[in-house]
Amino acid sequence: MIMKKSGREKEEKSLLKRIQRWGWMRGRLLGVGTHGSVFEAIIHGKTDSRPLQFKDYPSLLVVKSANSDSYYGELIIEKEEFVYTSLGSNPHIIKFYGHDYTFSKDHDGGNYGRVRYNLFFENALGGSLSDFIKRTRGWLRESQARAHTRSILKGLEFIHQKGFVHCDIKPSNILLVHCDDNNPHGVDGPVAKIADFGLSKRINDDSESGNKVTGSWLYLSPENVCEETQDQASDIWALGDPNQRPSAQMLLDHPFAMKIKEEDFEEEDPEEEDSEEEDLEEEDPKEKDPEEDPEEDPKEDSKKS
Repeated sequence: MIMKKSGREKEEKSLLKRIQRWGWMRGRLLGVGTHGSVFEAIIHGKTDSRPLQFKDYPSLLVVKSANSDSYYGELIIEKEEFVYTSLGSNPHIIKFYGHDYTFSKDHDGGNYGRVRYNLFFENALGGSLSDFIKRTRGWLRESQARAHTRSILKGLEFIHQKGFVHCDIKPSNILLVHCDDNNPHGVDGPVAKIADFGLSKRINDDSESGNKVTGSWLYLSPENVCEETQDQASDIWALGDPNQRPSAQMLLDHPFAMKIKEEDFEEEDPEEEDSEEEDLEEEDPKEKDPEEDPEEDPKEDSKKS
């Protein structure tokens, strides 16, 4: 028992030294991808006692680390940092804080001591849009869909204006962030933000991916598959599959996206919903089919006539 306690104390001291040396530590595993893993990142100490690099970081972040056995994964994450740095800050894109290098402790495959590339992002406590859809079994209020769609469109408009195509817009790459103090819509509630720029590329620059179409097959447009082209219109298709391929700026002027107001984030009044349904159900009596209305007797109609 004493030996176990002593071993645990040594481990804790070793961990504390590591945190003090590096300024942060990995916490809970949040997700695993082909080329990298995502963890909670705990930033150690008060701001005035931290290493200079971490002085302005929140205490809890998210860190994306390249898998130690994936050289391609490291390139993807380095490329992602380049895109975030090129884009700069935007309220509709997940906030990027910076990068750090650590050493892998994996022993398999001779990877012990291999350098790992890490990117730090704001912590999206609301999870991904994909998680939200699964949690609610696909039920999403129109007001929620409208608010999230508008936020994503604003993010895409910014990305396209900066000369990039995201190339992998899908629910799992849209994160919900609670921004009570700085909500772009001016109301309380989660904001949808675009994340994961590992497959992004410059507009009309196929040299970056060897003229290869990238992204998730379920969200590729017909021209992506048949013509092997990928541009701003590809992101619009992935978002909502419109009949045409208007720009994000044009879609922001659509009545559906324009109808953003504080009530969109409040609970809807059941009585109001009932009255709306009654209005929708009102039809011209002449156009009613007696067979579709069990409360109307066709015999009574014949007597009246």
